Amino acid sequence: MLKWFKRKASTESTKEKLVPSNNSADTSVDPARDTAVIASDVDSKVDRGMRLLKGGAYGDAANLFREVLQQDPANFTALYQSVNIFLSLADVAGAKRECDHALSIWPDHADLLLLRAFVAKRASDHELSLATLRDLQSVHPTFPDLDIKIAEECATLGRGPEAIAAMDRAVASNADELSRKSVRLFYLNYFALLDREQLFEEHRKWGSLIDEGFATLRKPLAVDVSADRPLRIGLVSGDLRSHAVALFIEGYLREHNGERSPIHCFDVSPHAEDSTTKKLRGMVEHWYRVSALDDDALADEIRRQKIDVLVDLSGHTMFNRLLVFARRPAPVQVSWFGYMNTTGLTSIDYRLTDPGHDPVGESDRFYSEKLFHIPSLACFSPPESSPPVAPPPFVRNGKVTFFSANQWTKVTESVIDLWAEILKDDSRPTLRISAKSAGSQSFRESVTEQFVRRGVLAEQIEIQPFLPMAEFLASFSEVDVALDPFPYGGGTTTLHTIWMGVPIIALAGEGELGRATPAMLRSFGLPDFVAQTHDEYRDKAIALARDPSRLVEIRANLRQRMADSPALDASGLARNVENAFRTMWHTYCASRTTLAQPDAPTK
Repeated sequence: MLKWFKRKASTESTKEKLVPSNNSADTSVDPARDTAVIASDVDSKVDRGMRLLKGGAYGDAANLFREVLQQDPANFTALYQSVNIFLSLADVAGAKRECDHALSIWPDHADLLLLRAFVAKRASDHELSLATLRDLQSVHPTFPDLDIKIAEECATLGRGPEAIAAMDRAVASNADELSRKSVRLFYLNYFALLDREQLFEEHRKWGSLIDEGFATLRKPLAVDVSADRPLRIGLVSGDLRSHAVALFIEGYLREHNGERSPIHCFDVSPHAEDSTTKKLRGMVEHWYRVSALDDDALADEIRRQKIDVLVDLSGHTMFNRLLVFARRPAPVQVSWFGYMNTTGLTSIDYRLTDPGHDPVGESDRFYSEKLFHIPSLACFSPPESSPPVAPPPFVRNGKVTFFSANQWTKVTESVIDLWAEILKDDSRPTLRISAKSAGSQSFRESVTEQFVRRGVLAEQIEIQPFLPMAEFLASFSEVDVALDPFPYGGGTTTLHTIWMGVPIIALAGEGELGRATPAMLRSFGLPDFVAQTHDEYRDKAIALARDPSRLVEIRANLRQRMADSPALDASGLARNVENAFRTMWHTYCASRTTLAQPDAPTK
């Protein structure tokens, strides 16, 4: 996905706003010369402030910009960078205050409006961020990439049609920029705007465009087709840090056979490494920081490393490098988790999945890749600092608390309809919602009003912001039952929820998007928590809320059920994945007798 915010250091001149000296009694003073001296001093301080800011000396830079503003209160660079200093220090409230002050002087300045939208986003006030972006668009209608940013904020707020409309405008304004079409595909997974056939067709059309357009960029590969030699496995991802993907890939990296299948990680994220990155790096044989390489250069690097099986872990999510895969730099190319749908590319040969997410024979026609089933799609690595499972809170407060911690983007009108029916039960349970946009009062009021219109009492709805991981895990001690959204259900959130002993009611859906939570519940021996219809979903949730003894029993053993399942069997996953890659390799070798060419195996 495109980077949300990028700003080059501004050096916009404000010399015309400088106030000349009032010392008119001294006839030796030349006002014009005095103004020039002040301007020169201001420019010098601004330059020094920018150097300090670049070097991370935020306090010294702030002091210099403060001096600048005493001499020139309207100096744009000092005003703008003062906001950035507060952001760098994670003081979002201070950044907002400084930004509002700057806008009082430069009310229609495009860069400041964009900065205010970014500050609001950092504060999780996505309503204000969206409103500011629309203000910017009304004043500067040709400002680049605004519709992409508007689409992201609309999606975060759960406004699906508006998000897709904004992306349609973004695509129409620059049809040659392929990344915009990829972002649009990502959003189409949400909101239930398309059925599965239509969603696949959107991906297929994008993939056909790419595969045809990049065919001439594919280069012959000189491959040693020995079937049983060690295989070089390449993983391409922008999420090898504190991210959901890392929780699922860690077990495989830790348990893989480095002699038979050495791993080469191509880290394409522009962000700095964190503690998770360093931990993962220590588990593999080769690691490359390649975010600075363009697609051609990265494809060349992959060829240079003689990767045998190249694996995509991003799909159409942020920082994806699908256009590298379109160049076919490896003889076997595979899509794995990270994106719960097809990429649309026929240049990716296989999709690694399992029968729970894609029942054998049922899903093939919705993928451009050939489905390759293993017993379990991935392995979850629970946070090491997980607190113990707490008793269900209804024991102490006498009422059941339902919980939703998924992206609000996944909560459609149909989901709210069904949840409202559950909340109108005579016991009047509470629904706690954890949402990225909870920092916005207007968002909280809007969500509450949606339930009130459906007959739910306002006091039944509690809305909290997303929390740091330790606090998030601890918050499960305050909820009894989680409700899975549909048609795009939970993934990582589902596993965190069950790990903390909280059962989930889910609706059986289609494809990986709708089958993830049901597949996990079945693997934990809890098929009764999977509903086939909306009515059954409602009835199961209400019945569980009225059965305190069952809630206590489930809470007591749910973590152990998960620990005993394939979801935590890292060694088993590693062997299954390595066997899958070996089988794919044998298929490739069987089709080659001399030097291999970069065309895909028969689907």
